Amino acid sequence: MPAAGAHWPLPLGQVAWSPLMDRHDLIIGVIDAAHDDAYEYRLPYGEQVSYPVIQSYGAHLSHRGVEQYTVDFGMPVSTPVHAAREGVVALAEDSHDAGCAREECGRLANFVVVLHSDGTTGEYFHLLRGSVQVRIGERVARGALLAFSGNTGYTTVPHLHFGVYRTENGGRTQSLQVSFATREGLIREPREGARYLNLSANGN
Repeated sequence: MPAAGAHWPLPLGQVAWSPLMDRHDLIIGVIDAAHDDAYEYRLPYGEQVSYPVIQSYGAHLSHRGVEQYTVDFGMPVSTPVHAAREGVVALAEDSHDAGCAREECGRLANFVVVLHSDGTTGEYFHLLRGSVQVRIGERVARGALLAFSGNTGYTTVPHLHFGVYRTENGGRTQSLQVSFATREGLIREPREGARYLNLSANGN
């Protein structure tokens, strides 16, 4: 743990990760990174499947402020979760097995954080205990299997919470609006209740 008087959040690597910590205790990525707005993200699940968007950008329940531009996909526990963009695994946690509809349960979420080449992070939350398939420091390709979905942390139903974040001065994160390449075209704002399919490997 850091010395007494240290100011949280702390840069990744300055303190050893512990399951008792919260993701937001650490600074990951480049401060005020310039996101590549031309990048077209993959949906964070497999091909030939689709899952309903249960919360999209600005959803009243919990997608405001820091989480303004995040998406919740309703999916059964144990659904494969895939990387929406290539990068390096910066942090992962999968030791928790509980979830509840209170904000204090947020620390019980299992997750994977992937650092992108532009200094932003792709973050995948509420994963199943023991399901993370990647290691910290591992380079992952777009579409790589990261873990399996669950119902851990601050949650009311099984789902995957996905967002791309930039770290701002002071260590606070802010979600960013991104676009998804789908068979229905380029989706700039996922619609609640909609289901979208990934493009196939040949781009169709």
